[in-house]
Amino acid sequence: MKIGVNDGHTLSGAGTGAAGIIKEGEHTRLVGEEVRRLLKERGNTVYNCTVDYASTTNESLALVVQQANREDLDWFISIHFNAGGGQGVEVYTYEGRQYQDAIDVCNNISALGFNNRGVKAGTGLYVIRRTKAKSMLIEVCFVDTEDAKKYLEVGYKAIAKAIVDALDKHIVIAPATNPTPNQSATVKKGDDWVKRLQEECNKQGFSKQTVDGIPGPATLAGCPVLKKGAKGNITKLLQEKLVKLGYSTNGVDGIFGNGTHTAVREFQKTRGLSIDGIVGQNTWRKLLNL
Repeated sequence: MKIGVNDGHTLSGAGTGAAGIIKEGEHTRLVGEEVRRLLKERGNTVYNCTVDYASTTNESLALVVQQANREDLDWFISIHFNAGGGQGVEVYTYEGRQYQDAIDVCNNISALGFNNRGVKAGTGLYVIRRTKAKSMLIEVCFVDTEDAKKYLEVGYKAIAKAIVDALDKHIVIAPATNPTPNQSATVKKGDDWVKRLQEECNKQGFSKQTVDGIPGPATLAGCPVLKKGAKGNITKLLQEKLVKLGYSTNGVDGIFGNGTHTAVREFQKTRGLSIDGIVGQNTWRKLLNL
């Protein structure tokens, strides 16, 4: 996957972030750098979308978004720490979409001893609203309560691992090239939804591909064009995927109706695709994370 990681706030100038027991700008960088290291270690392409100095807050936010939108990212992740006397971890997504990745981030950080405040609507947040990629803004914990002491006890590396482990469930890892005797090839992790899609495309005669749960060119080529009025198991798999990504189809019934058409258009909009409500090769490519 291509993932952009932003260490929230600047180090100097405008927009340096919250301060309490710990300073937000300092610790977003500790967590962010470790997140990038782990993501790269697991075979992903990672972009640093961090801004260290800006003369105004709007300038810093605009520069972050500019960096993120240069690339065709699968995820944009902005790391922050909260303030205001509360406790716990929360994640913001566009319109509060309940992406499983975002839910898993909350669950994993909560398991380290923090309250789980859940996935919330972050549509009004600049970086969520303006980035083209699917986005989440993570508020790790509060800098001005006992949360900060718990964070220092747990350590930034544990927080970063919790975030990456959550994303890892949804990442297909490529094998290492020409591994040395001391470096075993990384095993690709099959995805059950992809496997069922491959099986159905073969069954319906659209392809004769290997059913292994690993998306590739053969999987993409075997996916038929779907549009309003389509019916069947492939449409049902499409609906299942859209719902998992946070787009309501008004039911997972295998019927490409108004709800599915709207969900496809919303998905296309957030991925920078042509917004036509038709699931062709470009839309399937994004759904398959290719």
